[in-house]
Amino acid sequence: MSANSNQQNGGPDEALISYQQLRMFIGLLGLCLSLMLFLTTFLLNDQFPFKVSISHYYYSFGHIIFVGTLCIMGGLFGTYRGKRKYENLVSNLCGILAVLVAVFPTKLEGYGGNMYIHIENENYKEWFSYVHYASAGLLFALFSVYCFAFFPKTDDKPETPEEILKKKRRDIYYRICGFGIILSVLCIGVIAILDISEDTVSSSIFLTYSTLIFETTSLFFFSTSWLLKSSSVWKIKVPLFR
Repeated sequence: MSANSNQQNGGPDEALISYQQLRMFIGLLGLCLSLMLFLTTFLLNDQFPFKVSISHYYYSFGHIIFVGTLCIMGGLFGTYRGKRKYENLVSNLCGILAVLVAVFPTKLEGYGGNMYIHIENENYKEWFSYVHYASAGLLFALFSVYCFAFFPKTDDKPETPEEILKKKRRDIYYRICGFGIILSVLCIGVIAILDISEDTVSSSIFLTYSTLIFETTSLFFFSTSWLLKSSSVWKIKVPLFR
């Protein structure tokens, strides 16, 4: 069957567009999550619109945004089908982990501001936080796998010098995103492990919101890598992305 007949019948080309749009939706959700959570709590007059971590928005006015976005991302990952070996397995795992992060909340400890969802101590199980942190950590690790292993492999082999140069530039950015995700997660872990007194934390805005900061940078690197990979369906030309 010719390429023209495929286009007329809405075959591979139409499927390819849907495939790229999935990447774009995943990237947009990751990019907008932190901003949507802050704006929701700010516009609803939360006393402290900035929480100590993205996970703490579970208890805030942004509860529906937090849980809903992660569940939607989980569904998108579940329907995403890559072309590389093991890519389908990784995407399915990402979908499951995203839902687990949404369903099993972090501890309430450290939360400040108005509360929308309240879980009594006797109803909160300690293992909830273990599932939450393990799922979140593994999810970010798998995000970096896309940047290092899957995204540098193009859907179509570059042929012209311009396409080859563009691929080299994109591969560099994918690696930057991969290392950015890993470095951000390591910073969260190191700061959490270090024995820092409460007085030091309370006197330092950076330490207080360090988890939120590095979670946001991780999401930035994750989301922009997915947006870059989906840029072939964009209607506007953006440097590097086209």
